Amino acid sequence: MQHMPLSELSYHLTRDPLSYRTDFEEQLENFSTLKQSFSSAPSQYISRLEELLSFLSQAVRYYPEHVADFSTSVIQTLLSRSFGMHPEMRMGFLRAFMRLRTKNLIPATQAVDIAFKLYRCRDKQVRKTLRHFLVSDIKRMNKCQKQTKANAVILSFLSKMIKDNSSTVAREAVLILLCLFKKNVWNDARTANVIADSCLMGNKKVYVPAIQFFLGKSKALDEMETSSDSESDNEESKIKQLRLGHRVGVKTKGRQKRLERSIKHVNKEKERKIKKRTELTNFHALNMLHDPQTFAEKLFRKLERCSDRFEIRLLILDLISRLIGLNKLVLLNFYPFIQRFLRPQQREVTHLLLFSAQASHDQVPPDVMEPLIRVIADNFITERASSEAIAVGLNSVREICLRCPYAVTKDLLSDLIQYRSYRNKNVVAAARSIIRLYRQINPELLPRKECGRLTESQLDVIKYDLPQDVAINYGQCTTSSTIPGAEIVVLASEKLNNKKKESSEKSNQSLDCSEKYLNNEKNDSLESCSDIQEFEDETCSDSETDESDGEWVNLSNSSEDDEQDNVDIEMDECNVNVPSKKTKIDPTVLKEKAFEIATSRIFTQEEFEAMRKYQQTKQKRFASYSSLRNKHQIDNSDSYFIVDTDDEDGTNTGVGIQNKDGSLGNLVSMSAITRLVKRPHQTKADRMESIEEGRIGREKYGFKIKMRI
Repeated sequence: MQHMPLSELSYHLTRDPLSYRTDFEEQLENFSTLKQSFSSAPSQYISRLEELLSFLSQAVRYYPEHVADFSTSVIQTLLSRSFGMHPEMRMGFLRAFMRLRTKNLIPATQAVDIAFKLYRCRDKQVRKTLRHFLVSDIKRMNKCQKQTKANAVILSFLSKMIKDNSSTVAREAVLILLCLFKKNVWNDARTANVIADSCLMGNKKVYVPAIQFFLGKSKALDEMETSSDSESDNEESKIKQLRLGHRVGVKTKGRQKRLERSIKHVNKEKERKIKKRTELTNFHALNMLHDPQTFAEKLFRKLERCSDRFEIRLLILDLISRLIGLNKLVLLNFYPFIQRFLRPQQREVTHLLLFSAQASHDQVPPDVMEPLIRVIADNFITERASSEAIAVGLNSVREICLRCPYAVTKDLLSDLIQYRSYRNKNVVAAARSIIRLYRQINPELLPRKECGRLTESQLDVIKYDLPQDVAINYGQCTTSSTIPGAEIVVLASEKLNNKKKESSEKSNQSLDCSEKYLNNEKNDSLESCSDIQEFEDETCSDSETDESDGEWVNLSNSSEDDEQDNVDIEMDECNVNVPSKKTKIDPTVLKEKAFEIATSRIFTQEEFEAMRKYQQTKQKRFASYSSLRNKHQIDNSDSYFIVDTDDEDGTNTGVGIQNKDGSLGNLVSMSAITRLVKRPHQTKADRMESIEEGRIGREKYGFKIKMRI
């Protein structure tokens, strides 16, 4: 029993701890002896000590009286000898510490404190292991039930560590917070605001990951998340199964290519899930900030004093512009600051134009936005600029005016739309997009010949003084007294009532016809008796003539035909009275009914979807000439219930005024700025660059020469 292997002893201890108590205490004495010798020379590696650490950390939970002494011994050795310890022995003591915490033999708050003391050790593997362990441990702790008290203590400790003088400790605290937020373990407002405070730190190793988290550009965080995520384990198991299936069977080139395609598809799905989850997390975190105005002002002051490289300053600019656009903040110094960089020769100028459009909204005064538009027009939209620069400038002006329609004056707008007859197709398309935009939001700024025809939504705004989606004048209120598109519910209910009335009228008429038919049938039955008697007498007297002629008369068929003819005539007479009139609804009455419905009950999700589609249909559909002349009648036809089939998913929104939820989109995509209808001619350097990108991950082209032996 003394020479029993530790693996076998561990197996027996799990089943009968009391019987093997002496063996456990003997191994514990061996551990204390080896540890004393190790303390005198911590740089040496003792394999037996590492084995005893693994065994005792798993088996000590069966003997509670030894837990405190063993855990204290492991923690003291880690804290006192970790800096000069052998790397493998350091990892052995660290694994023992993590096992003790996993078995809840060490409190969570104490474990976090010890882990951050070990972060000061210059061992990258130790820091990486501790980071993954703390994240998984806090996630496991909150799996069944939220540990509110422990979470509050740990969060306050992490917020204190973010301000630590050591950049390594502060960065690890930020990374742990970011990973916990992305895994939906700590996704509350307090965590989001602690991450926002880390964006204002002085060390770039601390604030750059936090800013990248809000922008969704943290590649290191995504790698850390995927390396410890259960979904990544499932994807790795899928790849292993694919490789295992490939080993069975004949090895052919076709099977090898199918295997590579399958593995590539699994990796793409993994990247797509990470990207989607990152985008959702960013909006959730930005919307939970307590004071975004103060946060944006502090970030802008940091940007003015920042002397880091240009890429880091771009990150800060991006975050400030997102905060301004999402929360409609007023930060007037931001626009003159970004005007200095809006030149075609500037590096990453398309991103700067994107930030300018992102920070535009209807709460910014016109005297601040007009100089910004003027700078873009003077530097990009000129005859001396290239066609690509003109197209990018026009696209940027369109995106800014989409969010702030009064940013451009009437004279400047008339100059911009002159590019609709330019020689380049990309410039023509960009100029026409500005014309289409102002046809919807403010046709008065356009020349008369460019105003176009009114749509039904514009006609409603003119007739009933309804608010528009965006304010065309500074300080104008766009508050609506009712839900836009609620009249579709009224029209649907009116149509349903009309159908019920028609069906009830038809049923009443069918009942009248059936009663009339029964009365006629009774009279016909009485008359048929006398007719049959007379007919029999006639047949008896004229039997000789009938037999000589050789003709037969089918009485039953002739009577049935007569009855059927009578029934058809009577039913036709009944159907003549069915009304087929189109009812018309007064538009003022329609608006009143829509207001009553909107204030009396709660709409369902299907009704909101119908309202959204109805509003989009009215924006796309031109107003009829009869509705322009007659302002008192609206035809209740089926055309009001027609919805464009191309917009079933809500992605097609005309010129981009509304998102899927019907609200104005504040975040601008890069494709909206750099959109080109016709691709420019590529130079030889561009073609070679695309060729080299296509060769990545592909086998070398050519035949494989087989050597003959």
